[in-house]
Amino acid sequence: MLRKLIGSHVALWLLLLLPAAVMLWQFFFGLRSWGLLLDQSGEWAVRLLILTLAVTPVRLLMKQMGLGPHWPMWLFKRRRDLGLAAFLYAALHLGAYLVRQSNLHVVLFDLQYIEYTMGWLAFATMLALAVTSNDRAVHALGRWWKPLQRLAYVSAAAAALHWFWIRLDHTGVWLHFLPLAALEAYRLLHNFARPSGMRH
Repeated sequence: MLRKLIGSHVALWLLLLLPAAVMLWQFFFGLRSWGLLLDQSGEWAVRLLILTLAVTPVRLLMKQMGLGPHWPMWLFKRRRDLGLAAFLYAALHLGAYLVRQSNLHVVLFDLQYIEYTMGWLAFATMLALAVTSNDRAVHALGRWWKPLQRLAYVSAAAAALHWFWIRLDHTGVWLHFLPLAALEAYRLLHNFARPSGMRH
């Protein structure tokens, strides 16, 4: 049983890291485009962050529809892995940006623009979530751990604004964030319809 659990965990991480392997291969052995690496790593960070946040409303929706709980529960148990993977892609995105700029003065100059400020805010909140995602941090923070996890919504909002303001074409932003907004709206409506002691 333990071997099966470890095997599935390794398989999950191989799957999560596959896009990074592809984009790095393309960068080092293909076009060597910093812009492409920045775009791809940022988009995958957003996708995994959205998937992490969507787990709870998807579970509620599937339960409401009378569908089986197995897949949503499997995903729910792996939210920590999904969130950590989102942070790693965000770190790759930030690292590519810093190396491409290769000048601290340029990086500081960029900070005066709101699109870059939002990017740094998204990364900072994801960093806080990543370093407190382990069991030791959960135990140390106690009842403060769960409120801290709500920073993920700040991360998502900041990432959406960063993407919206950094790109001329906003199609990708809408395609990624509108489904999440709809799922979160459903979750809020579902919670308000329940007794206060049973809300998620």
